[in-house]
Amino acid sequence: MSDFSVMSFNLRYPALDGHPVAVRLPIAAELIAAAHPHLIGTQEGELDQLERLIELLPDEYVWLGEGHSGGNSGEFTAVVYDSSRFEMQAVDISWLSESPETIASESWGVSHARTLTTVDFTDLITGHRVRLLNTHLDHKSERARLESAKLMAVKIAEASDRVLVTGDFNVSTDSEVYDCLCTELGLVDTAVAAPGEDIGTFHRYRGPRPGGARIDWILVGPGLETRSTRINTHARGGEYPSDHFPVEAVLDYVD
Repeated sequence: MSDFSVMSFNLRYPALDGHPVAVRLPIAAELIAAAHPHLIGTQEGELDQLERLIELLPDEYVWLGEGHSGGNSGEFTAVVYDSSRFEMQAVDISWLSESPETIASESWGVSHARTLTTVDFTDLITGHRVRLLNTHLDHKSERARLESAKLMAVKIAEASDRVLVTGDFNVSTDSEVYDCLCTELGLVDTAVAAPGEDIGTFHRYRGPRPGGARIDWILVGPGLETRSTRINTHARGGEYPSDHFPVEAVLDYVD
């Protein structure tokens, strides 16, 4: 089988919101282990949270990334991957700002520094190369979201092979950012290519709501085809692993 699975998952940082990480993390690990995606773009996880998550997952899972304040500080747009299926070739952490190589740099009125994690992988089964871009766009500044999409376009244009994008875009699919990525750049929204259940992805621990805004996306470029998608609503005892539902897509290669 040449197909592979991808997940985008906002892990929710350790907020004092009545839903502690110590309770949520085992449920997140349970969800990931059951779905067993090969590539996972995560958002908001902090160092201790990510290290504990990896301890709870099967041994083949590896993670990489850098905090938005530099090094191990702040939230990560960490990428988790199944090392038995994909081999990492190169990784780049850049900041979504006017100075992308400057650690913790901020521009355009963002709430805090934002990162883009770009990883080049080789599929150990097919030999195909895949570039994954994973990000978390600002929730406050529309200009920042648009400028960030332009920076992502550069990384996409530089890719030597297939590209996929995961992230929490903090805006729905009727936005300028979505148009920029999907109309202007020509990326395909996997949830449109193979529609799943129509529920929102940001649920605030309230559970599935039909017709809600979909702000977490998996987008793909040429050479990748969507086989199926779903929004994973796994919970245990009424407790959800995050205030976002992870989104999943099964992809295959096409010429």
